Amino acid sequence: MERRKFLDALGAGSLAVLARPEQAIRMREDEERRPLQPPLQSPAGHRDPRIEVSLNDIIWNYDQVKKRAKVPVMAVVKANAYGHGLVEVAKALEKAGAAALMVGKLREAGELREAGIRCPILNFGPYGREDGEAIVVQRISQAVYSEEARDLDEWASKLKTKASVHIDIDTGMGRTGVSTDRALPLIETIASLSSIKIDGVCTTLTEDPEFDREQMKRFMDVWAAAKSKNIFLGIRHAASSAGLFESPDFFLDMIRPGIALYGYYPNVRTGKEDALRLKPALRLSATVVFIKDLRPGESLSYLRAFKVKDRMRVATVGIGYSDGYPVQMGGQAFVSIRNRKFPVLPAVTANHTMVDLKNDRDILVGDEVILIDRAKETGLTADVLAERSGVGDYKLLIGLNPSLPRICL
Repeated sequence: MERRKFLDALGAGSLAVLARPEQAIRMREDEERRPLQPPLQSPAGHRDPRIEVSLNDIIWNYDQVKKRAKVPVMAVVKANAYGHGLVEVAKALEKAGAAALMVGKLREAGELREAGIRCPILNFGPYGREDGEAIVVQRISQAVYSEEARDLDEWASKLKTKASVHIDIDTGMGRTGVSTDRALPLIETIASLSSIKIDGVCTTLTEDPEFDREQMKRFMDVWAAAKSKNIFLGIRHAASSAGLFESPDFFLDMIRPGIALYGYYPNVRTGKEDALRLKPALRLSATVVFIKDLRPGESLSYLRAFKVKDRMRVATVGIGYSDGYPVQMGGQAFVSIRNRKFPVLPAVTANHTMVDLKNDRDILVGDEVILIDRAKETGLTADVLAERSGVGDYKLLIGLNPSLPRICL
């Protein structure tokens, strides 16, 4: 369309505004001054997906873990507490007696301090020189594995205090940490920094049972070498949830469990054994937003992902992969509506998921749909869904959108 025809199509009023920019500015200012009208419904959205988290179940799991380990617990609350809600979970664990909390990003540590968390917090993630002041001022312990620890020493010196660090040793994970052959020289360097306090030394196990023992040997060799030079490395920690079920030799001075705190075991074997009677703490639900009857030959979703062979009744549920419900659930998982299980069709989109109602006429728009359940008897816990879909329970839980409303019970 030509420019003149386009402007004519807008109408005389619009054309006048375009011709006089100052009028458009006044109109915008008038709009900004206009009182806001009350919303027609809650901004949270009564039919939006939502998460319920049982803090009591998390504390139950924490107590079970602590009883087994018989050493202090550094509770891992990284990745939004595995999808359960960072601040709320951290507060509950601190109150329950967790010796420390571990996060994977400095932002998470800062958020916890701003929320009033006072117990030790270890940031296992990266940091930059410009972050040093915040780390020191907010009393965050930082995992270090290079001479960048000097940056923390400089900031702590300026602030006339000490920076707390945990030295991360790479014993075979190959992710972060100083390699064992270079560990002792770095430890000596860090120990010589006057404004650094070494509060701990740690490693990450690969969760390969045989290799984990080799990793522990390498780790203890480094620790012994430092001890021989009269360097005190503080608390030793290596065991995550998986290490908790391997050997008490892995517990050392502290353990740092993650997935077990939220009611799940680190692998299928320990899950079947259920030695700690863990309780899944999270429930994910959404709502039926539309119901339609389809005839043979019709289809669902983009590229006609699902083609109808027989008459069927389908519910559209207001949740999708943008909310963290994986596309892999399509054609594999089930949901529960009115205590009945219905299969998820291979039609999971950004904001919607289609469910085969099996021609059930009782299901109505507005009904609650349970996608992940806390109750094991429903068969909808994250580990069961993970086994069916191939999406690990870690990924399923951590992948839940942090913006989803979370209700703590």
